[in-house]
Amino acid sequence: MSQPHTIGDIIEVLERHFPLNTQDSWDNSGLIIGRRDWEAKGVLLTVDITEERVDEAIEKDCNLIISHHPILFRALRHINMDSDEERLIAKAIKNDIAICAFHTPADKAPNGLSHKIGDMVGLRNMTTLIPDNGVDGIGYGVVGSLDHTMNAQEFISHIKKAIGCECVRHNEYNGGISKVAICTGSGSEFVENAMMANADAYITADIKYHQFQQPEGHMMIADIGHYESEEISKKLFFELLTEIFSNFAICISSTCRNVIKYN
Repeated sequence: MSQPHTIGDIIEVLERHFPLNTQDSWDNSGLIIGRRDWEAKGVLLTVDITEERVDEAIEKDCNLIISHHPILFRALRHINMDSDEERLIAKAIKNDIAICAFHTPADKAPNGLSHKIGDMVGLRNMTTLIPDNGVDGIGYGVVGSLDHTMNAQEFISHIKKAIGCECVRHNEYNGGISKVAICTGSGSEFVENAMMANADAYITADIKYHQFQQPEGHMMIADIGHYESEEISKKLFFELLTEIFSNFAICISSTCRNVIKYN
């Protein structure tokens, strides 16, 4: 009979792919609730942590939730269950459910979210858009080339189909698109980096009104939505874990969804 796996065994696999020492100083990736020496019974994968996800974990007998976004970015002064955050923490502790997040380490890894979106879009010869300490391989975003040049409408239709997003917010652009930069999540601060990389288009999320004007017709900005750009994290975690673990359930959350609706 094989030795049961622990919460720490599960987390260690993802830590190898997404080292915690690469996270930004403001981030809170890693094990947030629970103990590494607990036996793993089941894993629930999600983008965000909510009380609904904790309820789903209880229902599916999963005692580890792995999310992309952490539940805690600031210190809590009390847990009196007045807020959603406090209630889900109390419920997780009461039900012996561990909670772990891989946020900026998964954003910045060479096999991370931006690379996965790049693969889906069909980019070739990808390099890191903003390397950490100038070293290619670790850092935010990617830049690569399409197999053939597309016009603006062809490109929008292509990424909607490839990524599976309902709509794309974009500026006006009349040039051809062959070199593409990508940064999943809130990549608005890297518009200038994409321009400096001579990208014809920049795929990201959370772009503000005036930032769409920044390229002045020299680059398309395609805002696909924050959730849409990071939903791939569930599949990415699933693929890495199911390669190794087969003696307990690894579930992609069925309740995880975009809170923003398009009508």
